[in-house]
Amino acid sequence: MDKTPGLAPLEAWLSLNRPVFAAMTELNGRFLEQMSKANNEWLGFVNRRLNEDMAASQRFMECKTVQDLFTAYSEFIQRAQQQYQAEFQYFARLNQKLADETANVMKSRMDEVEADIRH
Repeated sequence: MDKTPGLAPLEAWLSLNRPVFAAMTELNGRFLEQMSKANNEWLGFVNRRLNEDMAASQRFMECKTVQDLFTAYSEFIQRAQQQYQAEFQYFARLNQKLADETANVMKSRMDEVEADIRH
């Protein structure tokens, strides 16, 4: 007599869900990798922007005329806008890459499940 009759349904359930578990494990690894890249990029961006802000403050104090101040401020705003735009584009590409990878992993794992069901 089998001492663990309740394990058979659990083993069957685990067998059916193994591809999902594998997909989730893979996706979690990729997600953590992307989050690490995003955090490093964001910290670098904030550091660069703080340096730009401090340099701009110095330029503003060195201005002799209102026109000098207007020019320095205009250049500062234009540079900040370019940097923020580039950073947001970076994050949009990073998010798109993660979405594409997620879709590819899920499709691959579902193809495996479909192949197993056919056999």
